[in-house]
Amino acid sequence: MAKRLMCGFVGAIAVSCVIGASAQVKDIWSAAGLTGIVDESDTGMHQFNTTGSVSIKSSVASGTLDIRFPVHTMPNHPAPVGACTELRALLRDPGAGSRVIVRLMQLGIKSGFDGQLTALAEIDTDVTPRLTRLNEPLEYAQYRTCLPVPEGGQPFDFEFFTYYVDAQLMKTTQGGNPGPGLMSVQICHTEEQCEP
Repeated sequence: MAKRLMCGFVGAIAVSCVIGASAQVKDIWSAAGLTGIVDESDTGMHQFNTTGSVSIKSSVASGTLDIRFPVHTMPNHPAPVGACTELRALLRDPGAGSRVIVRLMQLGIKSGFDGQLTALAEIDTDVTPRLTRLNEPLEYAQYRTCLPVPEGGQPFDFEFFTYYVDAQLMKTTQGGNPGPGLMSVQICHTEEQCEP
């Protein structure tokens, strides 16, 4: 009897851990660079790398590579007071002649919002502080920013809007290789959920 009770108790703990872990996953959206949709006019300048990243080909002297990532689902519950709903990205900006801009876009789809396009958050490697690999400009580094969410408000409303991440990789000097790149983008309902 004690053995059955102990097995039932261990099973209940395992199930609650799985439920808790799966509940947290719903509050994070992530995409690897190689899953992005490349603009039709830019297909000759991009390359998907074995690291999961996307970058401008080394043979391209200069240009802007436009990539989009559909954000299919995110939590619809209010953000905790003082929380940072965060846009993160692992980006490579080797310096002069390179720049990467990542924006979270909101597009209205009904009820008077039709076609209304708004940038909710932006990471710009020329302005946003680099958070990791500070002395390694040729490596991918982490950048992040908070979305402006009204106190007690919801950062996302999938009933009236759809969302996507718009990324631009820009190279303006010939021979600047490796050029700009994007390894991943991530959105976390709160900053703490992005932390390991």
